[in-house]
Amino acid sequence: MFRGSLVALGLAGVTLVPAAGSGAPAAPAPAATPSGPAVLVDRIAAVVGDEIVPESEVQKLVAVRFLEHKPGETDAEYRDRVLDERIVDLLRERQLRRTSGFEPKPEEVEARVAALEARLAKERGIPAAAVLAAAGTTREELAAWVRRGLALDSFVKERLAPGLKLTEADLRAYYESAFREAARKRGLSDVPPFEDVRDEIREVVRELKLNAEIERWTAQLRSETRILIYRR
Repeated sequence: MFRGSLVALGLAGVTLVPAAGSGAPAAPAPAATPSGPAVLVDRIAAVVGDEIVPESEVQKLVAVRFLEHKPGETDAEYRDRVLDERIVDLLRERQLRRTSGFEPKPEEVEARVAALEARLAKERGIPAAAVLAAAGTTREELAAWVRRGLALDSFVKERLAPGLKLTEADLRAYYESAFREAARKRGLSDVPPFEDVRDEIREVVRELKLNAEIERWTAQLRSETRILIYRR
């Protein structure tokens, strides 16, 4: 088991030695001043390439429920999923920095932050500001996380979406399988003709292909990057 940590260390005493040939007598070395015990500043949750994910950031994201809990998910599983999401973000940020970047619209950021605050207040039963304060974070930091996520989403879609190819066979295959199955589960006796739902199916199939391509690309980035996860 590995446990990473960042510590602040005091400075020990330093002995000055005159340069050779200066003729000055060597001054007696002063007694070393005790630096005191090491002070724990933070722990390392993971290392992605040459970048560090501090445990404090993970704990803040957990405390403000930045990701929604899945049904039946334990606190430990949720924390690990939050960390994995941050690792994926870093992998994509490394690629994003090679481009001109993507800046989300301020109103979109504000809408996401407001929605997150509303969910947080509902889940905790107290104002979102109180939850943020207890987590040691601020609304500005929350907005920065949201802005980063939106920028990465835009970057990923801009990079991968143009390469997607949808064929007539793809659309009809989905119609004959998943679409008919969904209609049956909804209790529909008559399935709409393919031509009537073509555009709807196109959007669904496109989203499914995009998600599959994102997963493939993310797996490739993982395989190309040295990732260390420190267990608690």
